[in-house]
Amino acid sequence: MTRRTARLATALTAAALLLTACTGSGESGGAEPAAHPVFSAPPARQVLLALRHTQETGGAALRQTVTFTAGRTTAVRTVSGRVDFAGARGEASGGWRIAPGFPEEARDVLLGNLVALRTGATSERYAVDSRAVHYRAGSAAYWLRYEGDIEPLPGLDAVSVLRGTESAVGGTLLEVLSGVRPQAGGGTRPDGGRTYRADFPLAQAVDLFPMDVREELVAAPLHASSPGAPVPVTVEVDAEGRITRARADLAAVLPTEEDSALAGVTGLRVDLSLSAFGPPEPAVDTTPDGRVLDAGRAVVPMYEAATGDCVDLDTGMRHRRLVTRVSCDGPHDVRITGQHTLDTAYPGPGAALDLAEEACAGEEEPGGRLAWSGQREWRDLREGRVTCYRLS
Repeated sequence: MTRRTARLATALTAAALLLTACTGSGESGGAEPAAHPVFSAPPARQVLLALRHTQETGGAALRQTVTFTAGRTTAVRTVSGRVDFAGARGEASGGWRIAPGFPEEARDVLLGNLVALRTGATSERYAVDSRAVHYRAGSAAYWLRYEGDIEPLPGLDAVSVLRGTESAVGGTLLEVLSGVRPQAGGGTRPDGGRTYRADFPLAQAVDLFPMDVREELVAAPLHASSPGAPVPVTVEVDAEGRITRARADLAAVLPTEEDSALAGVTGLRVDLSLSAFGPPEPAVDTTPDGRVLDAGRAVVPMYEAATGDCVDLDTGMRHRRLVTRVSCDGPHDVRITGQHTLDTAYPGPGAALDLAEEACAGEEEPGGRLAWSGQREWRDLREGRVTCYRLS
């Protein structure tokens, strides 16, 4: 019995040592380390999982630059703001910095084809949630509230690009990252994060821009299977699996036609950075203080403004014939001095200008200007419209 008991004790001791070697003791080891929320997945899914993990942090601060290059000059749009992923809301401000010598026609397209201010809006603020988009031009003392179907003119909607699907603030590279195709597993960085080289379909790149700019890019319609080079993108993910930066070369979406307004633009890059992860402090507020106008009533085609009305030109819709009616007692861009109808078929651009100038010839206002229907608008209205106005 003594020998048998000794042999049994020896066997149990050996088994215990073997188990300790495999699992570790309570003091020096423990359970297997938890799988990483991103890097433990197959390489093809890691960027998508990083996007989802970033959204699960609750919120982030973002900053994005879009750089159009023409020769040695650039036009740069910068957007910065905060997003509340959990609450599906965000706020941002945007602005342009255009270097001297940048092609004038391309500048007008990028800034928005405003009828009188040829340089267009240079800055704006907006607040976005699932119910509405609040837009405020840099020079305005009020917000415009867009909700429901945003289409003051048929087929026109430049405001919806401000609302995203992956983030409340739209038009950023977050919108395309769920569909990127990593070329391989991310390269490990010294900080424990990873950098991915990937690409995404051309059609998704076009969707990052307002409708009027899209019309100047590659021919539409585009689909995920459309021909054309895929758009290359670099995505940086930190050690915790959160996206901190994404950079894309969008030169593939630039037009090749010589008659395009963007024909002189040869480079297009987008650079997005994210920081300050976690629920935003203070909380994102999408019900701005101050004066708020219902865009459904305040924003109208210029030809609907009555003679003597005062209007502002930047509605967020980027259209030369849309204006916001405001009181003439306060600041305003334009005072309407006359409205005229041209009851004839569209005569061509040169003759249309002659008719418009003739209609406004009797308006002897200092600094007087005029706007008239283009071919598409003339066709939709079944007649031409001419507005005479004076800049304030």
